[in-house]
Amino acid sequence: MKRIGSLFQKDIVLGIKNIFVIMELAFAVFIALLLLFIIPEDLKTEPLIFIHNSTEVAQSIGNEAEAEETGRYYVDSREEVVIGMEENRNALGMIISQQDDGQYQVEFLTQPNTSEQIVWEMEREMSDLLAITAQTEGTYPPDVFEEVAVTALQSGVRDSLPFNKRIMPAVLMMMVGILGLFAMISLVGQERSDQTIRAYRATPASLWEFIISKHLVILVTGLGSFLILYLPLIGWQGLLYSLMIIILTIIMGSSIGVILGSFFINPLGGMLWVMLLMMFFALPATSLFSPIFSPQWLRFIPSYHSIFALDAAIFPDSNSHIIWQGAAILAGLNLLLVPLSSLIFKKMIGRDS
Repeated sequence: MKRIGSLFQKDIVLGIKNIFVIMELAFAVFIALLLLFIIPEDLKTEPLIFIHNSTEVAQSIGNEAEAEETGRYYVDSREEVVIGMEENRNALGMIISQQDDGQYQVEFLTQPNTSEQIVWEMEREMSDLLAITAQTEGTYPPDVFEEVAVTALQSGVRDSLPFNKRIMPAVLMMMVGILGLFAMISLVGQERSDQTIRAYRATPASLWEFIISKHLVILVTGLGSFLILYLPLIGWQGLLYSLMIIILTIIMGSSIGVILGSFFINPLGGMLWVMLLMMFFALPATSLFSPIFSPQWLRFIPSYHSIFALDAAIFPDSNSHIIWQGAAILAGLNLLLVPLSSLIFKKMIGRDS
């Protein structure tokens, strides 16, 4: 432990020398100020849905004049619903009809990659709505609606989230969790290019301690950035769960950074791969902001579980299982990546001799 402590102090100095520690903390302050004072709170996007309603039921859910504001467009046929969806791949379709036996039928048309949860929520809300707007004799009189309110069966703090807070899971994953990719290549690559690692190999310490020290530097720096971003915008809500997920994500990112750093002696040589990987890890954020796009293959990207576990921790309702599921998957990946990255690094460093 004493050797790791000494290495940690040395790596902190190296990180400051490379200015990545200062840059990460300064960038976290910049992003926090941006979210607090520049990014608007009320930037909301309404879901786009094309509706063909051939009945007199549920007319209260909107009209043509409200289309631009609500995102609900009423059309005259099923064919127009399909055309609208083909022209806008983020749109959904809904067809309301009455069967011969008097029962009302609601048909949902979805895009190929629409999240099942979105479909389920739409079905639930429409069931609630139709339950109070239709009965066997027809529609309720207007005065009934003054006494009846429609509420979702499950509600949480997501019901009215400011936009600058809504994007926090993706911001934390990219600006804190995965940034270890860049940081680890910077730390490891600098020592390889300066050839100081050769001198280190003559000391009693092992390469495992060398790598652990690097992980600790990135973890401490990442946690500093996390608190700078988290506390001003979210406060103490969900802090411990979010902290657990971000720690696991940082370790995952820095372990991948060790693997990349093993193959590039000069830190700049691996920057292209870092940028490509960070773009790849950013893909699941599209599913967070646009749940209509949620193909199954996104779940094979580790950052998917980081983003949605952070989302569940920051904005809790009855979704704690998502937190623990994400934590379990990330922990399993780390149990594989940490020793594997160290073994690859040790093998590649041996070629520098």
